[in-house]
Amino acid sequence: MKKTVILTVKIVVMVAVLGFVAWKLRKTWTDLRTHPLHLNPWYLIVALLAYLCVQLTNALTWRWIAWRMGDRTRTVPLLGAYTFSQLGKYVPGKVLLVLLRAERATRLGMARETCLLSTLLENAMYTLSAGLVGSVALVFVARDHPLYLVLCVALVAVLLALFHPRVFYPILNKILATFKRSAMKPANCLPERDLAGAVLLFFPSWFFGGIVLWATVHSMHAISPAEFPKLCGAFALSICLGMFSLLPGGLGVREGVQALFLAPLLHNAVDLVVVAVALPRLMQMSLELILAGLGLLVVRRATAARPNGPETIEQSANELTPGACPPQAVA
Repeated sequence: MKKTVILTVKIVVMVAVLGFVAWKLRKTWTDLRTHPLHLNPWYLIVALLAYLCVQLTNALTWRWIAWRMGDRTRTVPLLGAYTFSQLGKYVPGKVLLVLLRAERATRLGMARETCLLSTLLENAMYTLSAGLVGSVALVFVARDHPLYLVLCVALVAVLLALFHPRVFYPILNKILATFKRSAMKPANCLPERDLAGAVLLFFPSWFFGGIVLWATVHSMHAISPAEFPKLCGAFALSICLGMFSLLPGGLGVREGVQALFLAPLLHNAVDLVVVAVALPRLMQMSLELILAGLGLLVVRRATAARPNGPETIEQSANELTPGACPPQAVA
């Protein structure tokens, strides 16, 4: 009976997520179709491909972290587990993201503890990396205000100190204790060079994110390539601050941050700015739906080929608890 209830809840939540995403896609597409704009589709294709590179970079970085923790599961199926789990971030709290990734990754042979801890580390380093690059965007805004510039430098210094093992792991263990999880074992604690490596491996994400914003704006209005570094920082800053959004997927906060930086480039034309922030969200959600479907197929084929067969959904759900990973630490 308990297994049936767990499976039913998972199905209901999954349907609700897909329904929410479909509703957002339909609403955004309707708004774009009625907008009197002439968009250059070639630049939108470039933006879509750049978003694909963002997803691939993030997935490979998570795989690298798990590999440094000793996991030797096949990479391609794990990338499928990663893309499938991304749908979970559209449920508030991001717990579903962790559950989906752990449920799929353990089917492939990854240890449940390794999956949970690598996901937690991935998202912590993801946030730190975004904050560091986002500080560059703040410097562009604050260059005429010395006090703001000092605050930006201080922010960079704090972020650099946070990923030092002597600072990062005690904070992480306190968060785990809050959710009644045991502290990380020394064997699972990555050294400083690996934490720094994870932060650096996320940097291409902000480069590709800058391409997304630049190509989207350029599809409506020509802008100088000199604006590209600012857009990379704006994309990273929107990701970092989007962690504090009460809505799933950083909705509202990301778009608001991006609008602040895109408005001057579009001469503060409200209609253009609205389309400029709606298009990236539309592309992101469309791509995540497609990749989630492909990821599901990849994992199914990989688990079907395993000699011992896949674990059942009910077994994985019973092993995990909603507090398995701090939701506020997940991107």
